[in-house]
Amino acid sequence: MQASTISRPAAEASPGRSLNVLMVGISDYILTGVSGGDVRERHIEYARRLNHLHMIVYSPRAHDLHTERISENLTVYPTRSLSRATFVWDAFRIAARICRTQPIDLVTTQDPFATGLVGLMVKRRFGIALDVQSHSSFFDNPVWIAERPLRHGLFNRLGKWIARQADTMRVVNTDERDRSIRAGVEPHRIEVINTPINIERFLTPVDPAEVGALRARLGLPAEAKVVLWVGRMVWFKRLPVLLEAFALIAAKHPDAYLVLAGDPDTAEGLAAHRLAGELCIADRVRFAGRVDHAGLPAYYALADVYALSSIYEGFGKVLVEAAASGLPVVSTATAGGREVVRDGETGLLAEVENPAGLAAKLDALLSDPALARQMGERAREHAAAHYDRTHTIERIIDMWVRCAGMGRRGR
Repeated sequence: MQASTISRPAAEASPGRSLNVLMVGISDYILTGVSGGDVRERHIEYARRLNHLHMIVYSPRAHDLHTERISENLTVYPTRSLSRATFVWDAFRIAARICRTQPIDLVTTQDPFATGLVGLMVKRRFGIALDVQSHSSFFDNPVWIAERPLRHGLFNRLGKWIARQADTMRVVNTDERDRSIRAGVEPHRIEVINTPINIERFLTPVDPAEVGALRARLGLPAEAKVVLWVGRMVWFKRLPVLLEAFALIAAKHPDAYLVLAGDPDTAEGLAAHRLAGELCIADRVRFAGRVDHAGLPAYYALADVYALSSIYEGFGKVLVEAAASGLPVVSTATAGGREVVRDGETGLLAEVENPAGLAAKLDALLSDPALARQMGERAREHAAAHYDRTHTIERIIDMWVRCAGMGRRGR
C-alpha cells in the first residue's frame, strides 16, 4: 500500500534553547546503532532544541566505547560498566562530574528503575529537578511482574517510590498514567506524550521498484497478500500467538504470507523458526532479519495488513509507522494498542493470548480488501493528524522547561 505526502508547517523556535539537560539512558544503542532504530536521530533532534544534552548510557566495558560528541549540542557518555550491578554507581559518578563542571537545569531518566534511581541521587545531591520517563506498562502490571517475579516485583515497588519523588513524569499511554496516579504520583505532574516518530518517512510514497525488489528478495509471489510484523523478537511480543493465528488462516487464504522483520537469532526468534515448521507454515513465513529503520517504509508498502500480538505494549511505534504507511492494523488490545488503534475505524483490536481471535480479525481484512483499504486510509489520516514528530518533541521540551522551573521539591 502507498501513502500520500502531507506537508507540514515550519516549527517555531523551541522554548528550551537555554536549557541544559542531563539524561540517563538504559542502553548504548545511540553509539552502536545495534537497535536499527532512529535512536541517534531522535536524540539529535532533542539536543538541537536545547543548549546542550548530556546523555549517560549504560554500556558494558566489553563494548569499549568512549565519550562521544555526536553533535554540537549532544554529548554521550558510556558508563563502561563491569556489569549491570555497577551501573547505578558508574552513572552517578559520571553525572556528578558533569554537574560539577557544567550548568545542568534538570535530569531526565529513561525508566523509573535503575536510571530513575540515578536521577533521584542526582536530584538530592545537586538540587536539580527530576523528570522520570516510563516507556511501557510497568506499574502493577501482573504480566510484566510474572516474567521475573523477584526482580520485577522489586522494580515495581522501587519505580513507584521513585516516581513519587520526581518533579514530573512522562508516560506514553493513559493506562500507565492511571496506574501511576494510583501509585501516589500527583496527577498534575504526569504527562502522556508518545515517543517521537519520524512520520514523514512513512507518509512519503515508496518507489514501486523498491517494493518490487523487496518482494523478489523475500521470494513472495506477485499477487501474495502480506501480513507484516516488525520488532524485537522477545517474549512479550508473543510471536507464537501470531504464528498460531496465521496457521489458522493460511488454509483459507492460500495466497497469504507472513513476513517477520526482526533479529531471528534471539531465543524467541529461533523458537519461532521451529514453531513455523511444527505448524506446517514454514513455506508461508518469511524471516526477513533485522531491518534498518530507513528501510522499513518498503516493508510497510509491501504489506496488506500489519499484525501485533504482544501481551503488553507501552506504545508501539510500529503501529503508528504502519498506520502512516496506509496499513490497517490488527493488534492485541494492550495499553499501546488501545492508545493508537481506533477499533473498527483505523484497525481492529483482538484479545491478548487468543490466536483464534487474532486470526478472525486478520481474516476479516484479508477477505475484504475494500475494507482494508478504507481502514488503511483512515489510519494514515489519523497518524498524520496526531503523531507529528516536531510537535511531539516540542511537547517534551515544554515539559522539561516546566520541570526545570519547578526546582527541588520540599520533603
